[in-house]
Amino acid sequence: MGNRKKKKDELAARESDALVETPDAPLAVKETAESAVPEGAGREIEELERRLAEKTELAQGYFAQLQRVQADFENFQKRVEAEKTRIADDACQTIVSGLLDTLDNFERALSFLEKMPDEEARGVIMVYENMISYLKTNGLEKIASAGCRFDPHRHDAIMQAEVESGEDGAVLEEFQAGYAMKGKVIRPAKVKVARLRIKEVEDNNISKEE
Repeated sequence: MGNRKKKKDELAARESDALVETPDAPLAVKETAESAVPEGAGREIEELERRLAEKTELAQGYFAQLQRVQADFENFQKRVEAEKTRIADDACQTIVSGLLDTLDNFERALSFLEKMPDEEARGVIMVYENMISYLKTNGLEKIASAGCRFDPHRHDAIMQAEVESGEDGAVLEEFQAGYAMKGKVIRPAKVKVARLRIKEVEDNNISKEE
């Protein structure tokens, strides 16, 4: 019995010693870990950080350059599309300009329809309406003239007439219709323009002569 008790006391003492020494174990491990770090590792980390910063700056420069190239390419595409549209519009204007004389002849023919048989008159009207509809669909518009104020960009004054009253510069008569294509004048209207007579000026001139 005495021997068993003695062994139990020794075992308890060993366990107690182990518990007391346990808090010191992490310190030993920490010291071992610190001693395991090679000398000069800090300089290597700084060098890696410096190289990473350089690569990051270089990548940002490449990205900015890529954005500029992409913007230039988009602008180039827009210019190409605008040029294609301009060429198509110019070609359309050239074709329509060549048809204006034919359109004038159709309009002159309309004034003689009453002398034509009904079937022929309907045929002429149908062809004229189809032609006008097609031209309007492609952007043709007739320039307003009679009763409007003279516009040198849209009207061609081939005659002037003095009037006693009314608006000076008003269009009195249209001799040839004018047309615009998508807002661009392709043929100005030939018109007669009013020139207002000022009686006071005439009276002054007469009094000077006397």
